[in-house]
Amino acid sequence: MKYVNAKNILPQKLVDEIMEYVDGVYIYIPKKDSNIKPRERSNDYKIEMKIRDINIYEHYLIGMSYEDIATMYCLSEKSIRRIVLSQKKRMEPEKMKVEQIINEFGVTGDIKQIYTSAWEIDNKYVLKKYTDVSELQRNVNVLSVLYAENVPVPKIINTNDGKMYYDNEGEYCVLTEKLQGSNIVNVNKCDEQWFFNMGRIIAKLHIAFDACENKIQYWNNSLLGEMESWIKKNIEETNDEYISVDELDSVIYELKKVDDKLSRGLIHRDVHLGNFLFYNNKFSGYIDFDLSQKNIRVFDICYFMLGLLLEEEENKVDENKWFEYLTYVVKGYNSLIKMSDDECKSIAVVMESIELLFVAYFIGEHDDKAARDSLQLYRFCKDNHDRIIKCVSNISFLK
Repeated sequence: MKYVNAKNILPQKLVDEIMEYVDGVYIYIPKKDSNIKPRERSNDYKIEMKIRDINIYEHYLIGMSYEDIATMYCLSEKSIRRIVLSQKKRMEPEKMKVEQIINEFGVTGDIKQIYTSAWEIDNKYVLKKYTDVSELQRNVNVLSVLYAENVPVPKIINTNDGKMYYDNEGEYCVLTEKLQGSNIVNVNKCDEQWFFNMGRIIAKLHIAFDACENKIQYWNNSLLGEMESWIKKNIEETNDEYISVDELDSVIYELKKVDDKLSRGLIHRDVHLGNFLFYNNKFSGYIDFDLSQKNIRVFDICYFMLGLLLEEEENKVDENKWFEYLTYVVKGYNSLIKMSDDECKSIAVVMESIELLFVAYFIGEHDDKAARDSLQLYRFCKDNHDRIIKCVSNISFLK
C-alpha cells in the first residue's frame, strides 16, 4: 500500500468533505470487491476472526471489562461474552495439562489463567508454556544469572528431578515464584519523575547485563540486519500494499548511516509495561526475557516509548505529552549510562525501523489489522522525525 497525500489525488471538495469526519489521521482504502478472489476473501476472514477472538480473550484475561472490550471491537457485550466463553472452553484441555505439569514441580493449588500461555498457581507461582524451546532456555538462563546477581527477577522453581524447566514431548514449561506487584500502570496518572525513573530502570537492567554478560547465553542480533533481510523480504512481497520499496530502502539507508556509531550490549528486547512490575507505586521487578539478545542499546528505550502509544484508550498517552515523556525517559537513562549525540539522533529512525519490523512480522502472521496499526505508528514516527530528535538532542545535561 502506498502512502500518498489525499490533496495530491483527490478533488479539494472531496478532501474538505472527508475532513468533516476525520482530521489528521491515516485512512485505509480497501481493494474493490471485484479485485478480491472468493477463496482469498474467505481464508483472510477466517484468519482475521481467529486472531480477533484470541486478542479479545487476552484483553479479558488481563482484567478489561466486557464493556470496554466491546467498545474496542465495536461489538455487543453479549458477543464478547460469547467469544470469551468459547475461548475458555477451547483452553480447558490446556488447564488440565497444567494441573498435571505443576505436579512435576511438586506444586499444587488453584490455577488461574493470566495469559493464553501463562497460569498463576495459588497467587504464589507463575507457569509459562513455550512452543519454542530456545526462547524458554534463553529466559531460564537470563533469569538464573540475574537472580544470582540480586537483580529483581523471579526465582526459578526446579522440577522434582532437579531440572530448571519441564520438557516432555514438545511440552516446554518454566515455573517461577510470583514477584510482588502488578504490571497494571495508568501512565496518565504518572508524573515526569516516574518517566525519569523508568529511564533509570532500563539503564539499571543494561548495567546488570554488562556485569554478567559472560555468564549469559545470548543471541547476537542486529536491527539493521533484520531490516535488510526478512523485514525487507516480507514487505517487498506485498507489492507496495503497505509501504513502497523505495520508502523502505530510505529508512534502511538512514539506519545504516548510524548503526556502527550506536553502542551495543545485551537488551531486554521486549520492554513494555507488561514486563515491568510495580508495588505501592515503586518498581518491584523485571519479567520475561524470552527475546533478550545483544543488539543496539537504544532499542529498549525506543520500544518502551512506542508501547505507550499502543495502550488501551483509558491509558493511552496524549501525543503531545508523549514527546515530553520521551525527554524524561532519555534523561533518566542518561543519568546512569551516558548516551552519545549519535544515539540520541538515532532514536527517530530506530523507532521507524521497529514499527516496520512489526509491519513485516504481522504480514507473516496474516494479521492485516495489526500490520496496519504498526504502519500507522510508523507514519507517526516518520511525520514527527525531526520533533523526536529535537526532544532528545537539545538537552543541556547531554553536552
